[in-house]
Amino acid sequence: MTKKSARLRLPWLVLLGWLITGSGASADEQRLTLVSSWSKPQNFNVLFMDYVDAVNETGRGVVQIDFLGGPEVIPQAQLLYALRRGVIDMAFGAITYYRGVLPEGDAIFASTITPADARRNGGFDALQAYWARRINAHLLGWMQSGVGVNIYLTDEPRFDADGMPNLAGLKIRTSPSNRELLSVLGGRPVQIAVKEIYTALQRGTVDGLAFTTTGIPDLGVENFIRYRIDPSFLQMSICLQINLDRWQSLSPAARRILAEQAEAYEPRGRAGFFELQDREVALLAERGLQSAPIPAPHGDAYRALAHDVVWARMARRAPEAARKLKPYFYPEGDAQ
Repeated sequence: MTKKSARLRLPWLVLLGWLITGSGASADEQRLTLVSSWSKPQNFNVLFMDYVDAVNETGRGVVQIDFLGGPEVIPQAQLLYALRRGVIDMAFGAITYYRGVLPEGDAIFASTITPADARRNGGFDALQAYWARRINAHLLGWMQSGVGVNIYLTDEPRFDADGMPNLAGLKIRTSPSNRELLSVLGGRPVQIAVKEIYTALQRGTVDGLAFTTTGIPDLGVENFIRYRIDPSFLQMSICLQINLDRWQSLSPAARRILAEQAEAYEPRGRAGFFELQDREVALLAERGLQSAPIPAPHGDAYRALAHDVVWARMARRAPEAARKLKPYFYPEGDAQ
């Protein structure tokens, strides 16, 4: 058997194991399989398991979620494709990873509102048509939000006369979601996996990275990065979705439990990440990481640039959706 065929068989083997071990459920109880973009120990999953536990507690005899794991079960790049085909029932991950299949997800990444705002103003409901058409899914919740992205550098940053960071000549590790902004600032985006960041910094392959304000201590890279450009920009777009056919097959009681617990979790997930951010920023300061703030009064312009770059990207790929969603998710930008 080739390595490729072994990888393709892995999700089916895991699901087969679940079917065998999960067969003791009551006849009326509906069980759902869930796979994450990340391995279980990462902070995204650690905080998210609060939702899974809440559903399994309130849903006894009605609906249960079986967390199967992360990329070791289904590679991150294949997660939404597996969800669309019904290989798994639920997928939890950062929507920016999947802008190739779901460009409308950028509306969340480039938003300035909270999940509660999106539910109140109709934005959350407006997303459902795109989730259904693109990935055959129902959006259950914008589960983790608020915390943004910073640029971290090995050397002290330079700033142009307009206050924007000058990244000319610098190689910056990034996920696909921040490539355009780094290019606008003059940097050279380098897309590598999270697990390769330490080695890339150690070897000088990159001069810094674009990464969420949280999670840096987990990378163990404080000996290489010495400066964090503040403020952060954009915000996490980590969502939970369920295969649309599976959603429609659930009992009304099961759908109600999943939806109510998602809405209840969203503010807890947001608060939990802000608390984590405060702890980690303080820890990194103790370890010598210095804040390099955008020169006053240009901080708001810096953040606006990041938002505008992402909305422009979405407008190129999904113009109708960008026009419809921007007033919900970026109302101040729409008024400019």
